[in-house]
Amino acid sequence: MSRVLVTGAVGFIGSHLVEKMAREGHQVRALTYYNSFNFWGWLESLDPELASSVEIISGDVRDPKCCMEITKEVETVYNLAALIAIPYSYQAPDSYVDTNIRGVVNICKGCSSLI
Repeated sequence: MSRVLVTGAVGFIGSHLVEKMAREGHQVRALTYYNSFNFWGWLESLDPELASSVEIISGDVRDPKCCMEITKEVETVYNLAALIAIPYSYQAPDSYVDTNIRGVVNICKGCSSLI
């Protein structure tokens, strides 16, 4: 099977996609946003028998170098990384632009090296 990257892997949808892809036999690289507790969100409850198929990496889609590294040697990218709390976006719009727009650009640039 193929090697896939899932960004936003600690979220509800991302974690379920990671699990589904691992169950189907894919090698999964799961990008988690680093936090000082090293907490992996919904991935904390990942089925232990799938753990050998999942490589969890802490990083940030806002970091171009990180995106170049995590996209190496993968065939498919599911970019689910995003800030989603809409009311807070009115208070801190730049953080949403950095993650939701520049993050996508960084992932796309990383993917361009796969072609």
